[in-house]
Amino acid sequence: MKVSLVGLIMLFITGSSFFMIFKFPYYMRLKVIFVFLFVVNTLLFVRFRDQRKSLINRMMQSSFFPRKLTFTMEGKFLVFITLGIGFAAVNTGVNLLYLLMAMLLSIIVASGILSELTLKKLRWEVDLPSETIVASETFGSIKVQNQKQYLSSFSLEGDLLVADDSGIIQKKGRLLKLKAGEEGHMMVRLVFPKRGKQQIRGISISTRFPFSFFSKSRHYEFSRSVLVMPKGEEPVETILSQLSIKQDDHFYTHNNKGQGLEFYSIRQMHAGDDWRNVHWKKTASRQEFAIKEFEEQAGRRATIYLTGSHRDHIIQEKREQGIEIAASIVRFLVYRKFHVGLLAPNLHINEAAGTSSLKRIFSALALLDADQDFMIRGSKQKTRFPDALISVNLDTLKVSHMNGRSRMRYQMAVGREGI
Repeated sequence: MKVSLVGLIMLFITGSSFFMIFKFPYYMRLKVIFVFLFVVNTLLFVRFRDQRKSLINRMMQSSFFPRKLTFTMEGKFLVFITLGIGFAAVNTGVNLLYLLMAMLLSIIVASGILSELTLKKLRWEVDLPSETIVASETFGSIKVQNQKQYLSSFSLEGDLLVADDSGIIQKKGRLLKLKAGEEGHMMVRLVFPKRGKQQIRGISISTRFPFSFFSKSRHYEFSRSVLVMPKGEEPVETILSQLSIKQDDHFYTHNNKGQGLEFYSIRQMHAGDDWRNVHWKKTASRQEFAIKEFEEQAGRRATIYLTGSHRDHIIQEKREQGIEIAASIVRFLVYRKFHVGLLAPNLHINEAAGTSSLKRIFSALALLDADQDFMIRGSKQKTRFPDALISVNLDTLKVSHMNGRSRMRYQMAVGREGI
């Protein structure tokens, strides 16, 4: 639970005044003080309420107060023991209990002062990647400079502020000690589980110094976005090879080796060859690694066409998998020197070759709205394409191969279950 430091103090004083009313019922001033504090807490709750948060968080957590306080497990025990000893001291009047309670309270106060000095006068800069791959680990850098003249900062932790429903997994960056006038870097590890444009709302710099009873943090807000592109690592090589072999008029090949779809020969494996092309049967028979070579493509063109069912039959997980399949086909063809384009509702990317084309198509797939209607329209079926039209159904995960007259020639299911 995260609370503001001022809200925690106000709640503690209000609760103490409420307890004193029962302890000394004849003192009217205590009742007036309690009513005043209760009204103040109520106003803070109304001013900074958030319907998605619990009652306590709504009262005490707000951006109005820059410091946030988080209890660690040890801190919860410390506060519980302090309150218990305080109630016992008031009821029994034993001076030793008062002394023990004062010692515990002084530890809490010292922890607050020292942690505040640690977070004071820190200057920061954030370096985030503009784009990354879904479900892949990436790094963000937080550069922190200690602008204090004499005092050092200890046990600094930094992480990014993201939406609660984003699902972003991150591991905090840490700095054990930052001397006065020095600067250091904290590397934050990030994993984005969903494609699209993910928003970063700010950073949080926190510390557990000196006793690790509490974690005090300060939030700095800004707005940045990271484009999360699909992986494109589905195993589509077998499917595309079968589509190509069955239709000789679609993917013509030169009779020399290169990065193509048709089998050319088998040779001994050399350093730098792709392990995915190892021919395991020949490797076992020859007792040395053998690799498959393919015929070079003639620089043909292909367009990836995204289709789907009605809006009422959308399964979000399947559509995301279908986008991954489309991205895998694009990557596979681009790496084999195809000119690849993309066609979808309200989206048309002309055929082009090279990594720039791959990046452009992947960026478009990252921003693609998977909830829209991908139904094939009659006017689109009559469109002529120069060489091949590879249709990917995002709902059934079927890959269809069509010729320039858009007549379906071969169809095959693809996906994690069918491969």
